[in-house]
Amino acid sequence: MTIDITLNVNGDEKKLRLDTYIAKKCNISRSKAQRLIQDERVTLLGTPIINNDHIVKPGEEYIVHLVQPDISTSIEPNYNIKLDIIYEDGDIIVLSKQSRLTVHPGAGTNNDTLLNAVIAHLGKIPYINTRPGIVHRLDKDTSGLMVIAKNEQSHSFLSELLSNRKIKREYLAVIWGALPNLQGTVKTHIAPKRSNKEMMCVTKTAGKLAITHYSVKKIIGQASLVKCTLETGRTHQIRVHMSHIGHSVVGDQVYGKNSSKSEKHAKNSDFIRNFNRQALHAHTLGLYHPKSKEYIEFVSDLPQDMQVLIGEFENIS
Repeated sequence: MTIDITLNVNGDEKKLRLDTYIAKKCNISRSKAQRLIQDERVTLLGTPIINNDHIVKPGEEYIVHLVQPDISTSIEPNYNIKLDIIYEDGDIIVLSKQSRLTVHPGAGTNNDTLLNAVIAHLGKIPYINTRPGIVHRLDKDTSGLMVIAKNEQSHSFLSELLSNRKIKREYLAVIWGALPNLQGTVKTHIAPKRSNKEMMCVTKTAGKLAITHYSVKKIIGQASLVKCTLETGRTHQIRVHMSHIGHSVVGDQVYGKNSSKSEKHAKNSDFIRNFNRQALHAHTLGLYHPKSKEYIEFVSDLPQDMQVLIGEFENIS
């Protein structure tokens, strides 16, 4: 069930950030307000406002669409999906997600997501949220480390860390070609593509600022193994940025499937040619523990399919 709350900005509230304003008016944490904004549940004149730092103005009217869970929309447990748990305590789970697995239910998915498996592992997560436990996401075909919050306090703390760019997220990717520099930074704005809202694209000023730092780990024939560190965490960020600089992620069916490099070099290997998921793995995850406040860091080795992929490139080099 959805409840719509109408908020009218008065003169005393001018120059407030949208996330601060929503948190204040709805009596919720700032991280919860940011989740509402990111889920496009805050609208102005019928249009979702997606930037947390949007400044409100007197006279504006915002509609906040709050979701109240009910039994008919509850997430069902799935006991058939195995979780690769790296670490678990009373507050968090750190796990390595396999590729081909969607993080949470949505259009086109039933009860076969990571979240269904988490519910099966934990039982009911003891707090209310449209995506219980989920602090950050990985694309369906991206593998690697994620942190799951087991209670409301941990979720709010970790979400605040993420918002303030205090969670370390490093990825390993196999990309086409050799970069001109061994390390560098890609800094652009990213927004949904007008012709296809499921895709993201680089823009001059629209959308959100996205920053990716990269360093080359190894050149492997006609491809490279690179480490990508997220300063921001936009949808499809690494995939969009690598494609933008002309070195798309191998196997990317959205941002790299028409790559001339792919057509030229994949013909030398059936495995490379048939590698139909982006070769992208969340390798390192560092965060401050929500209870102890101590910094902890986790590493997940490359999955077997990416190891074989690298071997194939080395064999044809």
